[in-house]
Amino acid sequence: MDYNSTGTFGGLENWYTFLVDDLADKRTEELPLLYSPMWPISILLLYFGAIYIWVPNYMKNRKPFELKNFMIGYNLFQVIACYLLIRHFFKHGWTFDYLYSCKLPDYSTNASAVGFMYGSYFNYVIKAIELIETVMFALRKKQSQISVLHVYHHACTFSIAWIFAKYVGGSMLTYTIIVNSTVHMFMYSYYLVAIFSKQLPFKLTAVKKFITVFQIVQLLSILVNVGFAMRSSCSIPMVLVLIYLPYMVVLLSMFFNFYFSTYRKGGRCLTSGKQTSPSIMQKHKEL
Repeated sequence: MDYNSTGTFGGLENWYTFLVDDLADKRTEELPLLYSPMWPISILLLYFGAIYIWVPNYMKNRKPFELKNFMIGYNLFQVIACYLLIRHFFKHGWTFDYLYSCKLPDYSTNASAVGFMYGSYFNYVIKAIELIETVMFALRKKQSQISVLHVYHHACTFSIAWIFAKYVGGSMLTYTIIVNSTVHMFMYSYYLVAIFSKQLPFKLTAVKKFITVFQIVQLLSILVNVGFAMRSSCSIPMVLVLIYLPYMVVLLSMFFNFYFSTYRKGGRCLTSGKQTSPSIMQKHKEL
């Protein structure tokens, strides 16, 4: 077989080089788990294998793990990590006008641009760590919470975070990272407190509803941000926008369904007319 540049394999190699090297942010070449698309693909394959095959088979004849101490540590880590990520972006020049101003990716080596690049990479690492949540469901034998939408959400956010860290590393689209990390700070704080819900003198129902509304507002504001990025006068990479937009629309629909099925009279799902499982929001048993 001919493996030179004029053959089929040579053509594929050229395309691979173009996608992995030529289009990528050169500053990220040495960052762990980022250079090759085989890293996120391998991580996702391990993720799917763990939650659908290996862990369920391992737990088949075993009692569910409680994992209370691990969950406490995990939630605390997420709160701190999200705070540090937000602080990092503000330290390197992020301002609230990133919601609507056309801020293009800066691939230079000045301190602000490099800071945004590392912030985007740290966001990717955090999204990779979030995959652990589904594994915890499997270890606790909460298979009903491993819904298609739950897995879709985590797999997509992880994949998009990899694309953003490798190819963009900045721009007005960092608004998504900031607002998502802010929501997650509140969300994981709630999950942390909810672990001790039986010891609390009050119920957390109102807080749970607030977080759901907060997440919906977050998603709507991200769509506004994406809308501003799609202006003809703004040269934001449209490939990322076109990848991200359908995901956001589906996720927003999911949260609206959850809200109406949980907090509106009758608890009926908007699209199917059926009762909707609260597993999207219920990350832990105590929620």
